[in-house]
Amino acid sequence: MTERRVHRPARPAAGLLPWQSLFLAFVLGVLALRFSAPSLGALAVLLLADATLRGRAHRLPLLAFAVCFAFGYGYAAQRAPAPAPVPAWMETRRPVGLSAVVDRAEPLSDHRLRVVLRDLRCRVDGEEVALPGELAWNWRYPDTAPEPGQTLDVAAFRVVPVRSFGNPGSWDYAWYWRRQGVLWRGWPSGNAVLAWGAPPNGPLHALKHRLRAGVAAGVPDTPGGGMVRALATGDRSALGDDLLDMTRSAGLAHTLALSGLHVGFVAAIGFGLAWLVGRLWPGLLLTVPRPKLGVLLAAPLVLGYAWLGQPSASLLRAAVMFGAWGVLLWQGRSRVLLDGLFFALAAIILVAPLSVYDLSLEMSATAVAGIGLLLPRLNRLPGTGGRGWLRPLRWAWGVLAVSLSAILALLPLTTWYFGSFSPDFLLNLLWLPVLGCAVMPLSLAGMALSALPGTAPAGGALLHLAAACADGLIAFLGAASSAGLTPVLAALRPLWPEMLGFALLLVLAAVGRARRDVRLGLAGLGLLLLAAPHLWVMGQDSRDRVTLTLLDVGQGQSALIAAPGGRRWLVDGGGGFARFDLGEAVVGPALAWGRPPRIEGVFMSHPDVDHSHGLPFILSRFRTNAFYTNGMLPRGLTGERMARVLAGRGIVPEPLAAGDSVRLDGDTVLDVLHPAPDFGSARANERSLVLRLVRRGKGLALLPGDVEREGEGAFLAPGGNVSAEVLVLPHHGSRTSRSPELYRRVAPEAALCSTGYLNRYGFPHAEVMGSVGAPVCDTATHGAVSAVWDADNRLTLRVFRP
Repeated sequence: MTERRVHRPARPAAGLLPWQSLFLAFVLGVLALRFSAPSLGALAVLLLADATLRGRAHRLPLLAFAVCFAFGYGYAAQRAPAPAPVPAWMETRRPVGLSAVVDRAEPLSDHRLRVVLRDLRCRVDGEEVALPGELAWNWRYPDTAPEPGQTLDVAAFRVVPVRSFGNPGSWDYAWYWRRQGVLWRGWPSGNAVLAWGAPPNGPLHALKHRLRAGVAAGVPDTPGGGMVRALATGDRSALGDDLLDMTRSAGLAHTLALSGLHVGFVAAIGFGLAWLVGRLWPGLLLTVPRPKLGVLLAAPLVLGYAWLGQPSASLLRAAVMFGAWGVLLWQGRSRVLLDGLFFALAAIILVAPLSVYDLSLEMSATAVAGIGLLLPRLNRLPGTGGRGWLRPLRWAWGVLAVSLSAILALLPLTTWYFGSFSPDFLLNLLWLPVLGCAVMPLSLAGMALSALPGTAPAGGALLHLAAACADGLIAFLGAASSAGLTPVLAALRPLWPEMLGFALLLVLAAVGRARRDVRLGLAGLGLLLLAAPHLWVMGQDSRDRVTLTLLDVGQGQSALIAAPGGRRWLVDGGGGFARFDLGEAVVGPALAWGRPPRIEGVFMSHPDVDHSHGLPFILSRFRTNAFYTNGMLPRGLTGERMARVLAGRGIVPEPLAAGDSVRLDGDTVLDVLHPAPDFGSARANERSLVLRLVRRGKGLALLPGDVEREGEGAFLAPGGNVSAEVLVLPHHGSRTSRSPELYRRVAPEAALCSTGYLNRYGFPHAEVMGSVGAPVCDTATHGAVSAVWDADNRLTLRVFRP
């Protein structure tokens, strides 16, 4: 009797259908427009993983992947907007007349409004000039609420191009706005009068206005009331910065920005109504099964919520995802979560391919994919199938498992984009259920009743109850924060091979059914991708060289000195203001890109805001051994933040004076040339630390902070050696710091200057540029500028933008 062998076809790769694998290749092609090397590397990993997991019999042709990748690249290139040339009149920074039409108005926190204008026409020297693209204007304390389609005319408006901070590994602000069609930013000049046209008038507009007005009038003036307004209508203007900082520290900030999470809550309300209807009229379920009834009841709620919430792009995309899942549920299909995600992404990206670069879409898709891949595995863990009295524990584990699945999947994205990680996912056990089961339903029901005749009092009562629940959540979060239970950990921002390796290991953890040798091989590749970047960074840090990098922080200054062995020292931290911290947004991410959040020491040349405002963030999140100052500390908001950080971390500032030295490594020191202990001026600029970077007796660079003529004369008077190959221009190239004697004594081969693009001071001044006697590289033009000295102290200059 002959033995008959039965052929068993291999399972699809991680449950992906063939078109889904090819769609991933198409997405990588779109990403290759901006990230060519990472996208090609990801394509190679996709090919290997897909072929290995599918098996020989079901392997997809290599040509199909290549065609999809190339089509994605070409499609994105065809749809990508080109940057617009900057008009000559704009470079003079003078205000012009502006006529435009409101495209959208987005309420922001702390009573701010972002108005995006289109159909831009500027009046310059008596002529009308059309500007391409759109303009973004952040309006503080607006006295009106402009509507899409409303016209604006203003006699004096300042317009500047959207620009990015040019640092390696940094987020590209200009690309973020350009792919949305926004090429300019601006603001009214002085007390210019804003002349608004008539707002649009129609039944839908009137209904939206009535719903929003009902919520605004019905909620109390409390943080919880502001939270209800944000969740019900997308109006974030009543959210305070303190609340946003607290939720950000707890990893809950995403719950206050309308997204797929909130659409999920609204859809859950529809399915809850379907359950209630089924209990009241069981016979109806014989005609319309409960899943279909849930889709029917949730669909109008989701569409209405997306329409009411501005509508934002994230809400519209979430509505598309709900539509895809609803169709699959209606058809009684299995694999609803992942297949619906792929159908929705295909629709979204084919219509708007550049949405691949949108952070909200990236995070929503990654979170859903993580839940789809990991949640089944977590729900099969021992002890998660209890009944009876164990049901509450099982429910709590279900909520925690969903959060854990999403957090694990999002870990590479959150650390790359934000450089930090909040480990407090246990807060989700209380925050999300109360938000989804109480605050959201009460808010939406109260909003609906407030707009109906005769039911406004009942609506107001529900809105007050929703606000009370929200205030309770905020009080709980405040108590947890005060007890130190919401720490935010600074994290290494991964390089792209690490992100690929993490994604591969995540997929392998979810598959589980592949052969052992297949899993081991792919796991080895994933671990190699995780380890290789660290080995590369260690190799770079071990080279015998010293680097001075002037980071691009706009109109401020921050310099990074790197010595052999990976030792890094920061001189100043850039500026900022109450709602924007360059330490958090620019300096910190630049320092943590591919490297752990650790620096040997921090120098604050003087306490002016444009040098010191970013330092509290660095001192609070990065491990550091020393903090050096000129003996002065900042005042105002920056000073308050720094005092809290110094007290909380137990850091004692160490004042430096002329004659001191700080050794960076065995061959490299920073000599302090100024201020002398007996220097008389009390002005912060004149008392700036003047630091001379010296290696093996040779002056490499001079960093004079914002010192001006009195301070320059003081440290030049003794006649000591101040020569250096690189001079960082004092006070950003200001004319008040111009000193021919300084330039002659230093005799630099190159000068570096930290300035903001089209800054209002005109830095660097033309007189300084013409008298320094060396080529000047400024950060406004070139982005980050690095001076690198090799083992023989030979100088090489590198710039981010040629």
